[in-house]
Amino acid sequence: MDKANNFHKGKILIADPFLLGPIFERSVIFLADHSAVGAMGFILNQPTSYIVEQAVPELEGCNHKMYYGGPVDESLLFYIHSLGDVLPKSVQIGNGLYWGGEFESLINLNKQGKLHSGNIKFFVGYSGWEAEQLEDELEKNSWIISDFKQSYLFKNQNKTLWNDTIGQSGDDSSFMGNFAHSPSMN
Repeated sequence: MDKANNFHKGKILIADPFLLGPIFERSVIFLADHSAVGAMGFILNQPTSYIVEQAVPELEGCNHKMYYGGPVDESLLFYIHSLGDVLPKSVQIGNGLYWGGEFESLINLNKQGKLHSGNIKFFVGYSGWEAEQLEDELEKNSWIISDFKQSYLFKNQNKTLWNDTIGQSGDDSSFMGNFAHSPSMN
């Protein structure tokens, strides 16, 4: 089966157990977009030590945890939400989820107390792939494609999300989620 044609936006990418490196090792990425020009997504399980109001003063009182979305545009704030048309200029991902939207409207929603952990998640940076790059990585088995659940997005997550998602993926490597991160710890 051609893995490259077996995914689309709205799925998750689970790092293969043997994918190493400081950014993507044991990461779970929500794929927000994919087209002929490339793909983009957000790492769901890399919380930072910051809350939104510390990084974005305009969102005073917004005490949501910030997540590291990936190594592209690390100085920019991104958000995935279920607010739909309440946040104008949002881009629909599917299944009632959107990313981005008009920042002034986001500020107003924050002032009105309408942002909560059940409808929005904030990221600094994103994960991006040029045309055919993600397909090449899939052919090299760097990623496992699996279904997305909203609990992956709207709950506080950390590296244990990788264990949970790989275990449920049905992939041949799914048993690896039960092993210690470092083989020397087994």
